[in-house]
Order: sequence, then C-alpha cells, then structure tokens
Amino acid sequence: MLAPITYIQPLTTLRRTRYLPVEGAITVGLGDRLRASDVIAHTGVHKQHMMLDAARALGVPANRVDKFIQREVGETVEEGAIIAGSRGLASRQLRAPVAGRIAAISEGQILLQASDESLHVYARVPGLVIDIDPGHSVTLECICAWIQCLWGNGLSGEGNLHMVADGPQHQLTADQIDMSLRGAILIAGHCSQRQALELAGQVPIRGLILGSLATRLIPVAEKMEYPIAVIEGFGQIPINADAYTLLNMHKGETAALNAEANAPYAGLRPELVIPLSEAGRPPQPVEMQSFRIGQTVRVLSGRYKGQLGEIIELRDNVIYESQLRGPAAELTLLGGGRARVPLVNMELLG
Repeated sequence: MLAPITYIQPLTTLRRTRYLPVEGAITVGLGDRLRASDVIAHTGVHKQHMMLDAARALGVPANRVDKFIQREVGETVEEGAIIAGSRGLASRQLRAPVAGRIAAISEGQILLQASDESLHVYARVPGLVIDIDPGHSVTLECICAWIQCLWGNGLSGEGNLHMVADGPQHQLTADQIDMSLRGAILIAGHCSQRQALELAGQVPIRGLILGSLATRLIPVAEKMEYPIAVIEGFGQIPINADAYTLLNMHKGETAALNAEANAPYAGLRPELVIPLSEAGRPPQPVEMQSFRIGQTVRVLSGRYKGQLGEIIELRDNVIYESQLRGPAAELTLLGGGRARVPLVNMELLG
C-alpha cells in the first residue's frame, strides 16, 4: 500500500516551480538567488469583461457586420483603438472603451477582456533560479531544512524564527504577544484564543506556525493578514517530536513560511523552508513509497491521533472492532506503549 507522506527533513534539496496564472513577463534570470518575497514575474489580470455590440454601433445588420470588424480573437488593443468600422473619416466606428484583449467574436458581438491590473508573482520560497519557461514559469532550488504542514491560510512571509512554545503541548495566549516579536515568525503549540491571533496581527508578526488550532478559529485565521500554518491539524494536538526538535534547533534563523492552500493532488501543501548555507547537495525527497517495518509514522485519527510510532509489524487482514477487515500495523509508540493502527489512519514522516 502506498503511504501518504508528510516531510520533516533537517536537510534536503527542495525544488519549487512557480506558474503564472496567465502569460506574463518573467523578471528574473537563470542563476539569480532569490528571497521568498522577491517578485519573479508580472502579468495582467483580466477581471472585467465587456460585451460590445458592433452591429448596433455601426448601424448595420448583424449578418453583414463581420466584414467591418478589424480585429482578431486574441489581439490586444489600446484604449480608443478602432475595433470595427470602415476607415473613412465620416464612417461610424466602434472603439475600445478600455485597453484589453479580444476574447471572442460571434454574430457581431465582441467580448473585450479588460486588463487594467498587474499581478505580481512572488517566489514564496528562497532559492536559486535553475529553469525558466518564458512567460509561464520559474523553477527554484533551495538547500534547506523543510517542514510540511497540514493547513495554511494562503499567505506567505519571511522572518526570523522565534520559539514561543516551551514544549510540544504549549498553549498560545494573548499575554505572550508583545512588540518584541515584531517581524518574527512565531512557533507556538495550540491556539484557542481569538485575541492571540488578532494581537499578533497588530504587532505585526511575519508568520505563525502552530501545532494545532481550535476549529472555531479557522475563519479568524483566514482573515489575518499574516501567514498561519498548522502542522498537526485541528483540535488540541501537540507538535510532534520530530517537528518540535527541528524547529527548536533553528530558532533565531531566517525562514520562509509559505502557507498556501493544501491541494495534495496538485502537489501543494503549506510549508516552512529554512535555507541552509554550505550544506553540500543533499538528495531530493522521495515522493512515493510503501509502508515498511522500521518506518516512523504519524497516526492521523482514532484513539492514538497525533502520536508518532515505529512500525514493528505489518498485517494484511485484521478484523477491527467494527467487524471491518483491512491491513494494519503494529507500532511502538514514541511516547511509550504499543498500538495496532489501520494503515489508512497513518502517514509516513519523511
């Protein structure tokens, strides 16, 4: 059985390709070393569509207007440019009310896609530019420590890591937030206080990494103007031992928090990237593997949710209390004791 993986790696080679939402201008070159906050491209965002009636504007029947249209689908036009009409001085003409692109032409109707905004595309992770597809994408490579998270609020930021958590089960409260944390990425345990999130935004901090978040605070976290990423999930779950050790090891160092939305089928997950210098060239993470004896896993649900363990035995056909059958693993829990857990309730820690 192929195993889902969450990566918590002290040293790896990470590659990330940033795709432009529409074709645009790449602003970086091969070999450039970028910060997470650097702009890699500019592209037009077309938010407004305008339907222009060429037949009415020119005063001709719809079945005859095509010969007066002077533009093709896909062509860009400036504000005031002639879209349809004859070229005589006294002729009636249809001009573009705004700059944009001709998106469609059908039976005398012209769809103009206005382009009055420019979108900046950011690197979101630090790294070296190793590949460029002109107009479409930029690929970065970074030697780093790397932690994948379960949930993020879609934003990104960079700053120095500040360890608020004094242990994996730490509780973040408003009285722990003050102006000395301005510009930092905070590392905390569980948060169930709305005031703590709001006060952190007023400081402001550059990011927040939590072990877990109270479910009722998800809408609040989504509205914050700084990135928030959750490592374990929702409810009251302590930070797993591997992640806590790695975070504590790098406190005070510069990091990038990319709390993009979790879209596993597209290969996108929230992540913390801590760039490392003079670390050689470690291998890239293995993308897929099966459960095996000796692996470290995290339990995702059930009685042992959030706990880490080592697989000591794999069984193909186990009958559970529900009378369902399925493959399972016998684990030695890192916190002590043993457990039998269905494979569907586990993931690897890579």
